[in-house]
Amino acid sequence: MKGPGSKPGLLFQLVVPATAVFIITILSLIAVLFSDERAPLAQWLNRNGNTLLLAELVAVIALSILAMAVDRWKTLRSLAAARPAKSSHEFADGKNGEASSSATNSGNVHPES
Repeated sequence: MKGPGSKPGLLFQLVVPATAVFIITILSLIAVLFSDERAPLAQWLNRNGNTLLLAELVAVIALSILAMAVDRWKTLRSLAAARPAKSSHEFADGKNGEASSSATNSGNVHPES
């Protein structure tokens, strides 16, 4: 299991630039409002800005969910590997490793009166 200060996985590292591009796109769309409408970048962003923003939002959400799912899977796998495996004879009697009643009461036999 990873502790604090450990290096994040690749997918978590990809979320950061995807989010940065998303923020830059939002700031560019705001800047277009105050710029010359005839500028080529302003015209392109006016035509394709919503599609671009939606695609970037989907990419950020998909990367985030995928990064969390992969991290959870790796954590569960490492926990399962760290847990000692139960031997097959513990469950052979079908009582989940509990001692049988005759073995438990063998030392505590009281004569009935």
